Amino acid sequence: MLKNIIRKYWKKNTLAFFLTSFESGGIILSTVYLAKIMNSLIERDASAFIYSFLLSLTAWAVALLFGFTRLRYMEKIKQEQLIEMRYAILKKIENASYLEFHEKNPNEYISWLTNDMNFIEEQGLGNFYSGMSSATLLLFSSIAILNFHWLLLAVSIVLSVLMFFIPKLFKQRLDERNKMVSSTFEQYISKVDEWIKGFDTLLSYNRTQLISKKLYEVTNKVKKEKIKLKNEKSSLYTLIRLSSVFAQYGIVLMTGLMILAQQLSAGTIFAIGDLTGNFFGNTSFFIDEITNFLSAISISNKMDDFRSQEKVDFGELPYAFEDRIVVENLTYTYEEKIVKIPDMVFEKGKKYAIIGKSGSGKSTFLNILAKNLKDYCGKILIDSCSLKDIQTQELKAHLSYVPQKSYIFDMSLSENIHLENNHSKYFIDKVIEDMNLTDKQHLASLGAQGGNISGGQAQRVELARAMLHARDLLIIDEGTSSLDPRAARIIEEKILTDEKLTVIFVTHHLNTSLKHHFEEIYSF
Repeated sequence: MLKNIIRKYWKKNTLAFFLTSFESGGIILSTVYLAKIMNSLIERDASAFIYSFLLSLTAWAVALLFGFTRLRYMEKIKQEQLIEMRYAILKKIENASYLEFHEKNPNEYISWLTNDMNFIEEQGLGNFYSGMSSATLLLFSSIAILNFHWLLLAVSIVLSVLMFFIPKLFKQRLDERNKMVSSTFEQYISKVDEWIKGFDTLLSYNRTQLISKKLYEVTNKVKKEKIKLKNEKSSLYTLIRLSSVFAQYGIVLMTGLMILAQQLSAGTIFAIGDLTGNFFGNTSFFIDEITNFLSAISISNKMDDFRSQEKVDFGELPYAFEDRIVVENLTYTYEEKIVKIPDMVFEKGKKYAIIGKSGSGKSTFLNILAKNLKDYCGKILIDSCSLKDIQTQELKAHLSYVPQKSYIFDMSLSENIHLENNHSKYFIDKVIEDMNLTDKQHLASLGAQGGNISGGQAQRVELARAMLHARDLLIIDEGTSSLDPRAARIIEEKILTDEKLTVIFVTHHLNTSLKHHFEEIYSF
């Protein structure tokens, strides 16, 4: 993913390269003039001294100007690329099917968008741009060294090539350590989510001390993995810097011998000292930056491994429900367990109840009917068309599914209900009134995960959402279990007397006063 984004922004990254080149060229040019300044002083040539001094100062001024522009511009395009990457991840998630999404823990996606993106920003794009700076400084240093003597450049190149072999000794271990840090942080996010959300339960048993105990354990794992990663990087860093120092002093020694042999002027030693510092210093920086950049690519590759379909559509036939839904010989296999679904018929506009104990397959059937689960045996026919052949998007546009657990977004009541779909205010207000939620309309937000409302109110919001979006098929999976009996009966009555809807109502405990509304009660 990281490589693809950099390629996509090649024009802007090319401009960044040119800005960096002008900055690096100015730095190196100012260094070259140090030799001319020193030679003019040795020869006591005042005009040559002033001329060289002003040119060196001008070169530095150019470097500073382009450096200032480069830093601002690079930050801008870096953030643009990060936004593009986050957006690409979010598009993959939103295009995922039910099964594709649930192959991973949701906290893993959160880790991608937070911890991994921070790593890519610092170690990926950060090192990409700093590597650009090191590379251009290397290039201009090479040209400057060549300007003094070709042999100095030849030896410098040989030594720098040898330095590039050092990271190969560490690459595999660094990749493993980076992946372990990423994996451990995903576990950390999952544990934080688990134990912080369990505060109320722990408080009721006077066991809140488990929060610090459990999170300390996983925090300690993150700490250990980060220390191991830092130790590997420190070893690599030290070895590269050590080789850089030896190489730099070797070239300085060689330059000194050439000066003594009168092959170079005395002032050359000052320029070569700075140039070799730039050359080998930036060689070591470049190696370090490339190593970290490749580590960031290995982290971003796991996001590429998550494949989702551009359109969640597995059928070709349009949705049409005018007569009945028929379920025959339906089974679904979870690993080695086979769930058998009884044969059923649901006629349009009528109401049906499904009862049965936990684990009997009720929710499995509902997920099959909603096309969340695909690999089932047997058949479901909607007006003689196989469910597998019907377009998924069209099916979901007509069907509303109320799950056992309500989910509330950090938005207002009406926004939670219409979910930015185009519905008239009249119908939104009607379902709010039907679900007895008018007293919550004043709230700017219902809070993250419904923090500003009760569990029963959250369930009523979920029901209002389903009632607004349902066009002809409403599936309710224990959708009134958090309501008090009186409120549940009133709301169920309103749903079951809606003539335009076909209702499939799943429950553990069927209200006997409502039995007359059901055409059939199926037992699992």
